[in-house]
Amino acid sequence: MELYKMSTISHHHQQIGDKMRDLYEASSRGCVSTLNSLMHQHPHILYRISQTSFTETPLHISSSLGHFDFTKILLTHNPKLALELDFSRRTPLHMASAEGHIEIVKELVQVYKEACLFCDEEGRIPLHYAAMRGRREVAKELIRAKPESLKILDKGKNVLHLCVMYNHLETLKALVELEIDTTELLIHTDHMDGNNNILHLAVILKLVQIVGYLLSIPKITEAANMKNGMGFTAYDILHHSPKDLKTFEIQLLFMDNGIQTEEREMNYSTPPQPTPPLPTTTTNNNNGYYYWRRILRSIDNSLNNKGDWVEETRGTLSLVATVISTITFQAGINTPGGFIQQGHALLAIRSPWFHYYVFCNTICFCASLSVTLLLVSGVPVKNRAVMWVLSIGMCVTLTFLGFTYSFGISMIFPGLWESTCSSMVSRVSNYAWYVLLGLIGLFFMMRLGIWIVKMCMNKINLRSVRSNQQCI
Repeated sequence: MELYKMSTISHHHQQIGDKMRDLYEASSRGCVSTLNSLMHQHPHILYRISQTSFTETPLHISSSLGHFDFTKILLTHNPKLALELDFSRRTPLHMASAEGHIEIVKELVQVYKEACLFCDEEGRIPLHYAAMRGRREVAKELIRAKPESLKILDKGKNVLHLCVMYNHLETLKALVELEIDTTELLIHTDHMDGNNNILHLAVILKLVQIVGYLLSIPKITEAANMKNGMGFTAYDILHHSPKDLKTFEIQLLFMDNGIQTEEREMNYSTPPQPTPPLPTTTTNNNNGYYYWRRILRSIDNSLNNKGDWVEETRGTLSLVATVISTITFQAGINTPGGFIQQGHALLAIRSPWFHYYVFCNTICFCASLSVTLLLVSGVPVKNRAVMWVLSIGMCVTLTFLGFTYSFGISMIFPGLWESTCSSMVSRVSNYAWYVLLGLIGLFFMMRLGIWIVKMCMNKINLRSVRSNQQCI
């Protein structure tokens, strides 16, 4: 008799186990009819889920896969399933939020709002997963259900940090535009990763669109000079970042919004030196001397570039010089008109312009190689002499590249420049180029002259100060 009872109990448990497996299979398929049949056969089957060895509940599975009707029936018959945890301590709301199933999220939140504040083993709540995956509507629904979830951090990062880290601009906009006070979130710094706010983080990751949006927010622009844990503002971070196209785009955004660092310029400037007292009996000559000195200083300041333009455009200059080298190399090896069987260029025999073409192409090739070598050799380009060589080298390169083009066209179309229209275009282009080169040459000559005059005036000033000190 006892053996029969044990056999009956064992058979009953086996049936329950089979039905439980059918329940899990139905949850993965979202089969409502199977669920209703199982609950009809075993009314308490949903209350036995916690007694199984499965690492997650059927509600976890249906919430993750987006089976709304199946999920709704589970919550109707056993609402406490919404608070069950899986192996990673995640609730069904975690799963639905990560996958973006907004209807299921609404249903779960309606049953138990407290699930919005449950942290998994990594310390993340459902809102964090919604922000990381860019689930905009889900994030808004979770915040409406539990606004205090915004105060829960993920390893020091708030929900806006996560939107920036995972590059979800639309989700970031939706959260900022909610009818809640987001000032603290916007300027909040990550206490576990360099004390960066969201603007610092966007600049570090070079997210151009997000930086542009953040700078359109008055609260962000007001706090733009806030420093991170390393003492850098967002502009300082940009200045120390490797230069590329995104860096220049972000720099333009900062300039458009009137944001730049004054402290960095102050750090590199020399402290003002106290000027020695001058005798009270100054003459008109001394007054004229200081008057012209002020004029030269103002002219020099207007001609000088305020930034390290050579250093900032070093990569661009190197790229341009390399491209020109490649073009002129190909133009020298594969000359216009092709080759004859003996291996000679065809136009070398037929065109009188061929030697001019080769001459200009060779000069352009050598000049571009020289600029490239100077840029990649590690020579400090802030040196005034190096800047002059770079400028002259690029002017020579571009000038002879234009000559090469002109002679090449003359070889291919011998009578082209004889027409009135083509001749006029050629003259206008040449004159415009010569005028531009003349202005650039005048600019460099003015800077050279001012530099020489300043050196002479400094020496004169030093002698005058020494003589005045001796008189005193």
